[in-house]
Amino acid sequence: MDTKRFDIEENPIDIREIIATLYRYKISIIFITILFGLFAAYSAYFKPNVFSATSTIEVGVGSNYGRGGDIVAMAESSGSGNIDTEIEIIKSRFLSEQAVQNIDFSHRYYTTVRFREVELYKASPFDVNLTKGYGLSFSIYPYNEESYRVNVKGINKETGEAWEDNKVYAYGERVESKHYTYTLALKKGKTLENSDYRFIILSEASAGGGISVRQLGRYSNILAISYRDNVPLRAQEFTNALTDAYIAQSVYKKTREAAKTLSFVDVQLGKITDNLRDSAVNLENFKKETNTISLESKATGVIERLSQVEGELATLEIESGLLNSLYTQVKTGKNLETLSVSGLSNESGSGALTAMIGELRQAVMKVKILRSDYTEQYPEVIKLRRQISQMKKMIIDTIKNIKKNYDGRKKLLEKRVADQTKLLNKLPESERLYGGLQRKFVVNEKIYSYLLEKQAETAITKAATVSKNRVLDRALYPGGPIKPDRKRIIQIGLLFGLILGIALAFLRNFLNDAINNLEDIKKGTDVAQLGVVPHFKKEGEKLKVMESPKSSTAEAFRNIRTNLQFMAPEKGAQVISVTSTVGGEGKTSVCSNLGGIISLTGKKTIILNLDMRKPTLHQRFNLKNIIGMSTILSSHNSLHEVIQHTEYDNLDIISSGPVPPNPSELIQSDRMVEILEMLKKVYEIIILDTPPVGLVTDAQILMRLSNATIFTLRAGKSKKGFLQQIENLSRDESIHGFGVILNDVDMKRGGYGYGYGYGYGYGYGYGYYEGDK
Repeated sequence: MDTKRFDIEENPIDIREIIATLYRYKISIIFITILFGLFAAYSAYFKPNVFSATSTIEVGVGSNYGRGGDIVAMAESSGSGNIDTEIEIIKSRFLSEQAVQNIDFSHRYYTTVRFREVELYKASPFDVNLTKGYGLSFSIYPYNEESYRVNVKGINKETGEAWEDNKVYAYGERVESKHYTYTLALKKGKTLENSDYRFIILSEASAGGGISVRQLGRYSNILAISYRDNVPLRAQEFTNALTDAYIAQSVYKKTREAAKTLSFVDVQLGKITDNLRDSAVNLENFKKETNTISLESKATGVIERLSQVEGELATLEIESGLLNSLYTQVKTGKNLETLSVSGLSNESGSGALTAMIGELRQAVMKVKILRSDYTEQYPEVIKLRRQISQMKKMIIDTIKNIKKNYDGRKKLLEKRVADQTKLLNKLPESERLYGGLQRKFVVNEKIYSYLLEKQAETAITKAATVSKNRVLDRALYPGGPIKPDRKRIIQIGLLFGLILGIALAFLRNFLNDAINNLEDIKKGTDVAQLGVVPHFKKEGEKLKVMESPKSSTAEAFRNIRTNLQFMAPEKGAQVISVTSTVGGEGKTSVCSNLGGIISLTGKKTIILNLDMRKPTLHQRFNLKNIIGMSTILSSHNSLHEVIQHTEYDNLDIISSGPVPPNPSELIQSDRMVEILEMLKKVYEIIILDTPPVGLVTDAQILMRLSNATIFTLRAGKSKKGFLQQIENLSRDESIHGFGVILNDVDMKRGGYGYGYGYGYGYGYGYGYYEGDK
C-alpha cells in the first residue's frame, strides 16, 4: 500500500494546516470582513424605515337575511360567507381604492436629514397645488424669506429631448411652464429650515402592496389588518381607513339588497293604492244610490270567501312577479352579487333557493376579488366560473320548480274563484252588484295591507342594518420601525464577509501551487527534510551566521549542519552538493552560510562556485572573479592559483571565473574529478554550489560525485511540481545522502518555531560544536 495515500485517507482534515492557512491570509480575511461590514452598515443606514400599524376586527360569519327570520336579525346579518372570503375582500383593490380616497397618497414631500432622505407627509412646511407635471421630481432650495429656487428635470415625450429648469420664485406665486403648472405656499408659521426639499405629485393615488391580513387563531373570527408604510402617521391613518371601508361595505351590501326590494314594493303599492281608492268610492256611491246598508248572511259568506281567495291569488301574482324578476337576473347574469329572495313566502320553498343564492353571491365576489389581480386563465378563476355556471343552472331549475308550484296553486285558487262566482251570480242583482264592489274593496285592502307590511319590513331592515363585523382595536401610531433591522443587516454583512474572506483564503491556498512550509514538502515527497532557513535581510557583504551567531538563522544552519552528519556519516573529507530546481531559490546563500557555520567548528571548508552561467558566490565574500573554476577546469590555472581565502578562518572559496562557452563539458570532464580529489587532501568539507538541476544536467553529475546532496526550495516561490523531480532524484541510487532545505521562510506567518523549524522538532539538539565561536 502507498504510505502517502494511506496517510491522506487516515487524516483527511489537517487542523494545523487550516489554522496556518487562516493565519497566512488573516489580513485579507479581516479586510474583506470589514469591507462587507462597512457596506452593510452603509446599506442599513440609507435603507428607508418601514412602519407598521395594525387594527383588529371581529368578523360575523354566516347570514340569516332572507330566510324568514326576525327582521331585526335580518338587519344585523353580515351577509359574509367565511373567513377566507373576508380576508380576500379586505385585501382587494376595490376596498383599497375606497380607503385611499380618505388618505393623501398623491402628495409626496421629502427632505434630507443626516444625509438620508425622509418623507415628511403632513409635517411638510409647505403645500403644493399642482395641475400639470404629475410624476416630475421638483427640488426646492430656500433662497430668502420670500422666495425659493426650484430645480426640475424631465424628458419631452414628443421629441425625446431632455430639459431642465432652475429658477427662483416667490412663495404663493403661480408657476406656469410648458411642462408643469403649480403653486407652492408656505404653511402658516412655517419656514424652510433645511437646505433642500423635494416633492412629487402623483396623478393616481395608490396604497401599494403593504396590506396584510391574518387570522388570529385557527378557529378565530378575529382578523388583524396591517399596513406598512415609510411614514408612521400614514400607516396608522390608512389602516383605520381600510378598516372603516370594510365595515361600511358590508352595510352597503346589505342595504343595497333591501333598497332593491323596497323599490319593487313601492311600485306595486302605488298601483294598489289607486285601485283601493277607486273601489272604496264605487262602493260608497252604490250604497247611496241603492240605499243598501248590508247584505244577507248568505251573500256575506259568499263574498268573504271570494275576497279571501282573490286576495291569496293577488299575493301569489306579486310573488310570481318577484320570482320572474329573479329568474331574469340570474338568466342574464347581471348584478348577481345583488340577488335577493326578499318578499317570497316560506310556503313557496324559498329556503333552499336562499341558500343557493347566498353561495352564488360568495362565488361572484371571489371572482371579482381574484380578477383584480389575475386573468381569466388563473386556475382558481376558471374553477369559480364553472361553479357559478352550475349554481346558476341549479337556481334556474329551482325557480322553475317554484313557478310550477305557483301555477298549481294559481289554478286551484282560480277554480275556487269560479265556484264562488257562480254562487254569487245566483244572488239578486242588487246584492250581486253590491257584493262585487265590496269584494273588490276587500281584495284591494288585503293586497294593500300585505304590501304595507312588506314595505315596513324592508324599510326597517334597511334602516336598522348594522354589520356583525365590528372593530375591536383601531390602529395606533407606530412606536418604531419594524424594518430594517440594522443590527442584523450589519451582523449578516460581517458574517458574509468573514465567510467570503475564509472561502477566498482557502481558494487562494488551493490555487497557490507554491511551497510554503514543510507540510507541503511532506505531502509531495518522502525525501529527508534537513531543516528550515528563516527569512533574513542581507546586511552588506557579511554572512548572516557570522554577523549574528546567536540569531535564529544561525541556529537553523547549525541544525542543518547537525543533520548533515547523519546524511554523510563517513570519515574523511565530505563533498556536499547544493542545488535547486530553478534560479533564485537561495542556493548560493545556503552554500555560503552553511560553509560559514561549518567553518566555526574548526573544519577546513571550501566552497566551489560551479554555477558558471550566473556566478554570485564571490560577491558574498567581496572577492574578485577573474579566475576560478572555468579557468582551472580548462587547465589555464593551477588549483592553488584559484583558491581565494575569505576573511573568516577555515573558510575558502573558488569562484566561477569567467563564463565559459561550454560549462557542461567542463564539469563532466575528468579534470573535475581530479580537482575534487586534490581538494579532499586539504579540506574536510567541500561544498559545491551547482547549477539549478531543473535547467541543466550539470548538477546531477556533481551529485554523483558528492557524499550528500542538499536540494534548496524557497518558500512562496518554489512550486509543488518541483517535488516530483526531487522524488525522482532521491530514487537514483548513484546519488547519496539526499535531503531538502526550505529556505526564506517567514516564521511569523508560517507558524513554525521549534515545532517545525529546527532544534527540538527533530530531536537532533541545537547542533553546537566545541569549536563554535
